[in-house]
Order: sequence, then C-alpha cells, then structure tokens
Amino acid sequence: MLHSPTQIDHTPPPLTRVNSVVSLYQSCLNLIDRLAGVPDFEQYLDPELLQRSIHGPHSPTGSNDPVNQLWVLFRLGAPLACIFNGFRPKQLLEINNIEASLSNVNTCKASVFHFIVACRQELHFKEEDVFTISELYQDDTNGFVK
Repeated sequence: MLHSPTQIDHTPPPLTRVNSVVSLYQSCLNLIDRLAGVPDFEQYLDPELLQRSIHGPHSPTGSNDPVNQLWVLFRLGAPLACIFNGFRPKQLLEINNIEASLSNVNTCKASVFHFIVACRQELHFKEEDVFTISELYQDDTNGFVK
C-alpha cells in the first residue's frame, strides 16, 4: 500500500493550561530578579519573611513557588508601595511594614488601594490596566496576572 507524503503542520500548538503555568512561572522568576534591583525591595525577598507570609491565613496556595511568592508579597501591600516609590514620584507612598501581614488584611488592602490610586493618578495608568483589590485577593491567577 502506498502512502502519500505526510504534511507537517507548522502551526504552533494551542496555548494550554500547562503552557500558561510555565509561562507565568517563568515570568514570576524574571520579575523576582528584576525586583531585587528596586531600592529597598530586597527586604521583601527575605526567605524567612516569604515563609511566614506564604503559610499565613490569606495565602493563595501555601506553596513556595515564584508565582505564590509574588502573589503573597503583593497582597501585603507594602512591597507594592516600595515598587511605586522606586519610580521616585512626587508623593511617596507610606510603607507600613509593621502592620503589614496577611493576618491584618485590612491594613494590607489599604496599602494596595493607595498603590492602585497612585498608579492611576501619578503614573496615568488606565483603569482597565490596573488590577482591583478583589482581583488580587481572589484565588484566581487571571487577576494576579493583570
């Protein structure tokens, strides 16, 4: 029996959940490397702080992967203020490290709120380009990616 030559399909495979996770994982690794260069941010990359925060009551999964590390850090709010202040804005955001822990979620959410407002006002981000507090605190990576 003769077979016709097989055509090779050069269309890339569809984006699957596995590819999305790998991509998000790698993006978070790259972001952690970049954040290490933000003035005063290295304190938030301290392994002990990360461990305490990751295993707190509002941690997304409790795992110690780069995605979860960043997600937990951003939920603290203070690291977001540190990132914003790295832009040297006219008005610095207050960084409340003392009360910022996921066991005091209202303080964290207040810091996140001030970060979002500052990004919109000072950096002129569009509303649709900025995550909401609810998106950051949901256990859904779609809001986190934003």
